[in-house]
Amino acid sequence: MGVKRKKSEARRRQAHIMVRVTDEEKEKLKLKAAMCGHSAPSYIRNLALAYPLRSMVDQYAVDQLIRSRADLGRLGGLFKLWLTKNQDNKILKLGDHTFEDVEVLVQEIESKQEKLLEYAKVLIHSINRR
Repeated sequence: MGVKRKKSEARRRQAHIMVRVTDEEKEKLKLKAAMCGHSAPSYIRNLALAYPLRSMVDQYAVDQLIRSRADLGRLGGLFKLWLTKNQDNKILKLGDHTFEDVEVLVQEIESKQEKLLEYAKVLIHSINRR
């Protein structure tokens, strides 16, 4: 959890500062630290010393957005491949749907890809500003 540090840097941190908190405060600190992907001591140290608090949750969200966009791309690619193959073999079965419906579906997949990309860019920008 938190930022990985070299062993030599971790060994230099030998001093402890004791802070008394209530059980409720302790749980809140642990929860907030976990939400950022840090341990409670790392979270408190970073806040107290005004170090940038890099959220591991944000990075996880970016990774998930990028994976979702890639999944949509693969889905669109498979869909287009299916259409091409079926058009060549002249056995395309669309049921009650027309080619216009298919085009709308492809455009919707591409639109969702672009939205996911924009969300990822905003999230990455917010991470980098910290």
